[in-house]
Amino acid sequence: VTLQITPPCTSERYYEHLGQCCKKCEPGTYMSSKCTTTSESVCLPCGLDEYLDTWNEEEKCLLHKVCDPGKALRAVEPGNRTAPRRCACTAGYHWSEDCRCCTRNAECARGFGARRPVQLNKDTACEPCPAGHFSDTVSATETCRPWTNCTDLGEMEVRRGTDQSDAVCGSLPLASPPNEPQIYLPSLIILLLFMSVALVAAVIFGVHYRKKGKALTGSVTGNSNSTFISSGQVMNFKGDIIVVYVSQSSQEGAAAPGGGAGEPAGRPVQEESSPRRDSFAGLGPRFPDACAGLDVGPGLQERGAPAPDEASRPVQEQGAAETR
Repeated sequence: VTLQITPPCTSERYYEHLGQCCKKCEPGTYMSSKCTTTSESVCLPCGLDEYLDTWNEEEKCLLHKVCDPGKALRAVEPGNRTAPRRCACTAGYHWSEDCRCCTRNAECARGFGARRPVQLNKDTACEPCPAGHFSDTVSATETCRPWTNCTDLGEMEVRRGTDQSDAVCGSLPLASPPNEPQIYLPSLIILLLFMSVALVAAVIFGVHYRKKGKALTGSVTGNSNSTFISSGQVMNFKGDIIVVYVSQSSQEGAAAPGGGAGEPAGRPVQEESSPRRDSFAGLGPRFPDACAGLDVGPGLQERGAPAPDEASRPVQEQGAAETR
């Protein structure tokens, strides 16, 4: 009698069949037929898109999963005969056990960012942006970003950032060339003021000079009512004609005792003319007297005391200037 000692069938690589222990098929193969009392198990390799990843006594291989892009799936591990193919949801989707499918991730609103780390096949976790950070997009993956530091860029901050907008920077103001209107405007104002003062001064001076001139010439020309008394003679100035009236008292005092009877006293006589005489307004040239070269006639007498009992006839003296 022959005794056969068989190994125990407790190992994962063996199985018991017909009262004996038989060897299982290795990974990547399947069992085409089981063992017999005279033969071992028959194993065949898995076909395309099939696999078996363990020691087995299966009659056929398992099919790989199909990672359908239309269902937001993608192959993470392609798989082979000994390892299965692994699928995962595409970016922006996560696996939901409720529907056993990929579901779109939640999107964070403006002012919120996705919490790091962003996990694949996990829904998005949003958090508000902290101070100095912002998020200006609606996204399921974007995190909050810090504000732009304008100082580091050599610029100035024009507008402060918020939780939804970045800070706005602008160029520092440069020393701009002087603006010509700003330079010439004060000079123009000063010039106009100076000209105004000069014009006012000229007007005041002209008015004053004109009044002063009238005051100086008034004693010479005067008007028809101007009367001056000099040495007992009354002189009325009418324009450039000087008529001298010799008073009776002055003639009587100057007349000789033995003078004969002459013309009535008090008649106007012409004052002696000279080629140049002083005027009341000052010294000035005068036109020659037309009567300067004539002899003293019976009706005229030398400047001084009048002849007794005689009175000069009124004669017009030529004025300082011809009538204009």
